Amino acid sequence: MSVSRLACFAAACVLPLAASAQEQVHFWLAAQPGNITGCISADPQFTREHTFTVKDGQAEVTSPGGINTKLKMVRPNVYEADYELGRLHLHLVADLAASPRTLTVTEKNLGCKWMAKKE
Repeated sequence: MSVSRLACFAAACVLPLAASAQEQVHFWLAAQPGNITGCISADPQFTREHTFTVKDGQAEVTSPGGINTKLKMVRPNVYEADYELGRLHLHLVADLAASPRTLTVTEKNLGCKWMAKKE
């Protein structure tokens, strides 16, 4: 087998592994100062570990507090989703392009905000 054929064969074997690569980032959200009482009552769902996963080009956030949603890429390494949790209308943004990486959850109607930075 020639060197160029061997290189092509090796590349063909490695590409599927690279395409199925998985990245996980763990965030701990914290309420932002100024959240109103209605926001503070939702803290138990947010002030815990959230796992952001990108696998095979698909991104999702999961947490023991009930947030389990897929996000879409809006820019390279920036993912967003809208999500309803009970009466809360949430907007999630995972920014892996930022340094440090961030996960932000805002409530559309009340203005509540929780944020985490991955150090």
